Amino acid sequence: MTQKKMTFLQELLGFVGLEDRLHLAWISSAEAQKFQKVVTDFTEKIRTLGPSPLARDYQKAVSL
Repeated sequence: MTQKKMTFLQELLGFVGLEDRLHLAWISSAEAQKFQKVVTDFTEKIRTLGPSPLARDYQKAVSL
């Protein structure tokens, strides 16, 4: 069920221009190092993608 919801959300985010900004990882509470790596890697990925394209569209709309 979770995978189905994630697929739907990925498609929805892609439609609004936010593709690749959702990540799911199954991590046990005993896997602190794995959690740290997943969060660090995803944070770097988001930084690489840059600011949200919606923020630019919002700024354009506000300045009209």
